[in-house]
Amino acid sequence: MFDSLPVLVQGALVTIQISLIAMTGAVLLGLVVALMRISRIKALQLIAKVYISFFRGTPLLVQLLMLYFGLTSFHIILDPVPAAVIGLILHFGAYISEIFRATILSISRGQWEAALSLGMTNSQVLRRIILPQAARTAIPPLWNCLIDTLKSSSLASVVTVPELTRQVEEQSSAQFVFMPYFITLAVFYWVMVIVMGWVQEWLEKKLEIPGGSQ
Repeated sequence: MFDSLPVLVQGALVTIQISLIAMTGAVLLGLVVALMRISRIKALQLIAKVYISFFRGTPLLVQLLMLYFGLTSFHIILDPVPAAVIGLILHFGAYISEIFRATILSISRGQWEAALSLGMTNSQVLRRIILPQAARTAIPPLWNCLIDTLKSSSLASVVTVPELTRQVEEQSSAQFVFMPYFITLAVFYWVMVIVMGWVQEWLEKKLEIPGGSQ
């Protein structure tokens, strides 16, 4: 077990790397899709609705298998890490888009109308007034979704990404020692989630979010 720790730490670093990339991509994609959902253009609304319905209505594991193995039927071959990152972004982007949409719509319509009456364009109102307020309100549910992204990155092991779970599976199988490895795996994820919880608490206190962590 102790001899394997350097390998497990390396796997944890891969997990953190793909999780951070996926979190960033999912937040950006979620924001774009949320804006498509509240757009007055019907075609954009339809595309967003279909995307959200599919990626929320199918398991992440199935989506990863489609990206890594399924696309080979169309002569499209993705390396394991890009396939895992793209899958995580597409999956959690659908959930994050609904978080952003709900928080944007929660902002009083009167603020839109007041800003427009002052001569601001719709994009200016959205960028300067609505999105800053919506982002602040979205932090608690958004952060929970990001924590789920970190934990779900363990499924990248299915497409042979050498992340933490994959390394634990290989080391435990090679040595026929299972429970100590699985406990270690759980502790690694537990520590990473605790750190993310600390960051969330700091953000909530910094932004003085009502009902935030104390």
